[in-house]
Amino acid sequence: MLKDMSEAYTIIRAIHLLAAALWFGLVMVINFVIQPVLISLKGELRGQIVKSVFPRIFKLASIFSATVVITGLYMVYYLTNGNLEALLHGRWGISILIGSSLGILLTLFHFFLEEKLSKKIMLGKQGDNQKLEEVHLKMKIVPRVGLTILTIIFLLMINAAHGII
Repeated sequence: MLKDMSEAYTIIRAIHLLAAALWFGLVMVINFVIQPVLISLKGELRGQIVKSVFPRIFKLASIFSATVVITGLYMVYYLTNGNLEALLHGRWGISILIGSSLGILLTLFHFFLEEKLSKKIMLGKQGDNQKLEEVHLKMKIVPRVGLTILTIIFLLMINAAHGII
């Protein structure tokens, strides 16, 4: 059993940091490994890889992002003793507020808009290269934007903890 809430916080923080690192790493792999390979492929082969790889990536991103948001919300509540007004003041509060808001928005974007892309990928028929090309074009942009936002979030969280800005 946990002795007190600080032990629970320590475990939840470790889960939060692990999920955040995994989410960031997944987006890095998409941007710097998977996308360059897909750009070099054409036609049916690209379609087959997109159909087999991206649904798994979406699932992992769902797990990682939801875990980060849920544990992050718990941590904010714990660290502010439920007084969310503390997020409006000081380096720590403002960095956490902006970073948390960006993380929540990115996660909502993932669950609502990327889910539609995932369904389009799976519904694409053999030989329907035009739809897959449209989806692939969006899948080139979305991970780049996601990586930029996640990098900003990481910098904000480091700033909250250590004051780099």
